[in-house]
Amino acid sequence: MKPIYLKTLCATALVTLSLVGATQAASKPSASPATSMKEQGKLDRHDHSFLKKAATLNLTEIQLGKMAEQRSSDPNIKKMGTNLVKDHEEANRNLERLAASKGVTLPSEPSLWERRSIRSLEKEQGDKFNKEFLSLNVKGHEKAVSLFEKEASRTQDPDIKAWAQKMIPALKGHKAMAQTGKPEAVAEKHQQMQQQPQQHQQLQSQQQMQQHQQMQHQQPQSQQQQKKQNTPGF
Repeated sequence: MKPIYLKTLCATALVTLSLVGATQAASKPSASPATSMKEQGKLDRHDHSFLKKAATLNLTEIQLGKMAEQRSSDPNIKKMGTNLVKDHEEANRNLERLAASKGVTLPSEPSLWERRSIRSLEKEQGDKFNKEFLSLNVKGHEKAVSLFEKEASRTQDPDIKAWAQKMIPALKGHKAMAQTGKPEAVAEKHQQMQQQPQQHQQLQSQQQMQQHQQMQHQQPQSQQQQKKQNTPGF
């Protein structure tokens, strides 16, 4: 009778311990979805989409730039191609580091629509190639500037905001380069954007100086009027 009693007692103890463990596990608070996403380094869908679109843009411009270097006989187009490859390869390296820190896997090739544009350009030669190359770059950089400006104003992620803001002047410079057909337009556009804040500050300083001079001129006049009013009449 004793062995049977001991076996029953042990079995009861095991069942009790199992129930206690299950109850404790169930009572632990689960991580909220927001906390889990933050811990995993995930972004909201807009930021996630932006990083991927930015990557396909860089990859497209790199391919277009290489085609211009190899196929165009126009020295300006060739130099533009070199600038595009250099700038967008550097931009993509920075983007890869940023995306890795956010847990985002970037695409390794342009989008389907962008690949079609590249294949279309491959069929052209001579002046038609140059014109189509410039046209694709104007359209592509108009789209890019809009994309980056929207992201810079919308995103709550400080790292993505800083990178988007940093890229906007270069993208505008590339757009100007494609519109004019002149590689130096990138430097000119960048210089203009740097001068704009300085010009704004100079204008503000001039306006403040004018206001100060007007106030100094008005003070003696008001004092003279007060003297006349206070002078007794005869």
